[in-house]
Amino acid sequence: MAKKNNLKSVRLSDQVMDYVINFEGDGFNQKFENLVLFCMEQEETKKQKIAFLDQQIVKQYKKLDALRKISSEIGDVRKALTNLEWRANDLFDLMDKLLEDKDADPELPFS
Repeated sequence: MAKKNNLKSVRLSDQVMDYVINFEGDGFNQKFENLVLFCMEQEETKKQKIAFLDQQIVKQYKKLDALRKISSEIGDVRKALTNLEWRANDLFDLMDKLLEDKDADPELPFS
């Protein structure tokens, strides 16, 4: 263990004191040092994990954006198909009317 040349006095809230006291070690000084060392060891790992998660978030937003575009295109196709369906129904109604007119007037040029 490193030589301890630094003598400091600290003021801590009850919450921080309780946290330090519950950390592993024999006395307050050892517990406090163990806590700081633990945090130092974990810091780089946590930074890397955060960077990885940030990259995953960016990827997921890109996927979400792509899905939104596809969904919009599907909506446009659906509207076009609905419009086509209405026009086809109008055409069928017109054909039915023409066929009715043909039956009513045999002189019409339909056969």
